[in-house]
Amino acid sequence: MQVEPSTIPRLVDALQDSLDQVGVQIEHAITELRIRPWAGDPVSSEAAERFNERSVGSGEDALTALCGYRDQLQAAADALARAGREYGRIDHSSASELGG
Repeated sequence: MQVEPSTIPRLVDALQDSLDQVGVQIEHAITELRIRPWAGDPVSSEAAERFNERSVGSGEDALTALCGYRDQLQAAADALARAGREYGRIDHSSASELGG
């Protein structure tokens, strides 16, 4: 992937905006996604248990997927920020060498 150095700050900001949005979804998943058995019978209890397991209660649930996505966004934002700092350091060093 090639990135124009001048666009790095905007890309990092866009990734941060996405991180903020995913963070809100994670909060909703933690606080509002679980359901309770609605009829108090064994069928609704089983359905609620399965729904909750797939939503927030197993290694393949929606919450785990959201957290993984968040982690990937954060890694991309961090890598871009490091690349921007390194580019700036190299550019400054090169300019100093050329200028004197």
